Amino acid sequence: MDISTFDPSEAVVFDLNRGQVTLDGGGPVLLLGADVVAAACAQLDANVVRQLGHALGKQAGARMRARLAALGAPSLEVMVEQLAGEISLRGFGALALERWGQALVVRIEGQPLGPQGQELLGGFLEGALLASVDREVTALALERSAQSLRLLLCSKAAAARMKTWLLAGGSWGDALTALHQAPKNDVVGGRA
Repeated sequence: MDISTFDPSEAVVFDLNRGQVTLDGGGPVLLLGADVVAAACAQLDANVVRQLGHALGKQAGARMRARLAALGAPSLEVMVEQLAGEISLRGFGALALERWGQALVVRIEGQPLGPQGQELLGGFLEGALLASVDREVTALALERSAQSLRLLLCSKAAAARMKTWLLAGGSWGDALTALHQAPKNDVVGGRA
């Protein structure tokens, strides 16, 4: 049985004497308004925003990896709990996982960045998974609303096929069904 190692108490430390905020004992972090970050994301090239998200995600993934080291091979539920905790610590919203057959879809509710934050959150998930479980994943946006975002965790090849399907006007639900005909390991939940 897996025991969660995510403990949000004392994860964010405010050192008012030094004028610094730290996250999980790491280096200083900045507290920025969501509206400021959303405006910056809207002005920057999508690749730059994704790289920024990837860098933030790698930091989160390193913290996850350190907490999970004692567990050996943690269950999917523990990994989701860890990732959800890291998303919450950054103020990006509440993360939940949806299984669509073999495919894993991440749903983030209450994300404050609107459509401008899609690339940032996609990069964050990719970086976090790379650093925590050493697996390269593409986080492809499937559906977004003002405060909600769904992303498919898949290989680059699967993401390319999904984009083609979606650009042709297909629904993402139908695309996920078609993706199950793909080679093994094309989606994160696929068998190796």
